[in-house]
Amino acid sequence: MNLALLSCLSDCAPKVRSELAEFSQNIIFDVQQWRALGLNIEENTAYYQLIPQLPLLNSHQISTALSPYGVHYYPVITSTNEWILQNIAHLQKGDLCLAEYQTGGRGRRGRQWLSPFAGQMIFSFYWTFDPRKSIEGLSLVVGLAIAETFGVQVKWPNDILFDGRKLGGILVEIANAKNGGVNLVIGVGINVSLPENTGINQPYAQLCEIDPNADRQTLFPKLIQNLYTRLERFENSGIDEEFQQSWQKYNAFLHQAVNVITEQGSVSGIEQGIDERGYLQVQCGNERRTFNGGEVSLRRK
Repeated sequence: MNLALLSCLSDCAPKVRSELAEFSQNIIFDVQQWRALGLNIEENTAYYQLIPQLPLLNSHQISTALSPYGVHYYPVITSTNEWILQNIAHLQKGDLCLAEYQTGGRGRRGRQWLSPFAGQMIFSFYWTFDPRKSIEGLSLVVGLAIAETFGVQVKWPNDILFDGRKLGGILVEIANAKNGGVNLVIGVGINVSLPENTGINQPYAQLCEIDPNADRQTLFPKLIQNLYTRLERFENSGIDEEFQQSWQKYNAFLHQAVNVITEQGSVSGIEQGIDERGYLQVQCGNERRTFNGGEVSLRRK
């Protein structure tokens, strides 16, 4: 894929063919490849133009709203998580990377995270913890903050659902940085408005179903401020009673029959929420079993 060409088009202004020739030896072929991934690139005899799914973000306004945190905005990027990992030595806790489009976005277990151009909220941020504190249940904290912000549901451990369909996902990675703390990169992807041809092979939801006027420009600061408030509380109190009760309120599978799929096989029971470590609790007959994140999947029976 010709990233240089896409980067040139990413301001969504019309570009004459002679201008694009600097970035592509075969413009027709390269444009067709991007269109095959769902990007809307219009053309006429004079120019090409990338049409965003939603208005482009104003990074200056978002930076002002989130000050003093640093906001690094890239219309096109391989992966926001990867950018944070590569630049972590120069970042402060809470600094963010935002993008309109990822070419190499990743989800849980290394799955590809597909993104249209300017149709999602795509961001990653740097966070640190005292090494004496447990970070078990961290992805649940991020999920709850998202659910509270948008009035949607969580599915253990880190899926965001609306009407039973996936609205977004979370990817937490531990980073190596010699500063004496636990260094984390937390990536979030939320569907806002997607084109018909997404390439997503599972039922998905979009924020525009909840609010047809969903505005990423105002939603970004609101979500990130709520995220940081929840993370700071987690640092001080962990998965306490308040958190467990709040999480249960948004739990999509609470008291429902579920299958828990592990490397050892499938376990059936009634979902009972989470414990003080953020572990999933399932009532299997007379026995209550717990499961941590790892290689575990939860499905409605």
